Amino acid sequence: MTYATLARYYDLENAEFTEDLDYWLELADEYGDPILELGCGTGRVLLNLARRGHALTGLDNAPDMLARLRARLDAATGRHLAAAPTLVEADMTTFDLGQTFRLALMPFNTFMHLLTPEAQLAALTRIRRHLAPGAALALDMPNPGEAYAAPEPGLTLERTFADGERTVQQFSTLSLDRAAQLARITWLYDSTGPAGDLHRTSVPLTLRYTFPGEMRLLLERAGFAQAHFYGDYDRSPFVDGAPRFLVLAVA
Repeated sequence: MTYATLARYYDLENAEFTEDLDYWLELADEYGDPILELGCGTGRVLLNLARRGHALTGLDNAPDMLARLRARLDAATGRHLAAAPTLVEADMTTFDLGQTFRLALMPFNTFMHLLTPEAQLAALTRIRRHLAPGAALALDMPNPGEAYAAPEPGLTLERTFADGERTVQQFSTLSLDRAAQLARITWLYDSTGPAGDLHRTSVPLTLRYTFPGEMRLLLERAGFAQAHFYGDYDRSPFVDGAPRFLVLAVA
């Protein structure tokens, strides 16, 4: 995925998505510091936890996303943050930070960017090595069963938002490879200026769905002692028809 292209729109399109923030804060308060967020992006979750006083390290492999996060941190440090999070540019399958954490987070579909079981296992193994005894890893993904059962839509208008004086409409198209458990998405950003000029930006994205049975096996192979599955941010049970597939794995 071309994050250099996506980064300029990422904060604008996700500004109103806050329904998961209390869930991450509850986990942070429950397990304590330090906390590692993998795929921290521009800091939607990371900054919210930092404002509540938590000690964090944010890891991402996209320099454009981290550059935007650093700019947000520069604006916030001293006014809203007691201490700025540590930021690391690294791959989640090979990173080595030389410390352990009480909690590791992968919010809002981050785990889906690992496109093969081998990459998933490599990342989970690395994360497990960075967790203290009794620490936890929390993952957030859509319910794969619901995604597989749904028909593939055509061009869908996801949202409309402002980019300065321009109005941006974000569209998406989706193609499912159910045998490979892959979703191939193309995001289209149509930016219209005050004079009516239109610019279109296309961003391709591939994500992998993971089912509960294989997730449990991956976690066992990576060395986690137990795993809990939830169906939404209120920690309701993961059942058929649940909107999300939330994983809480304990080291």
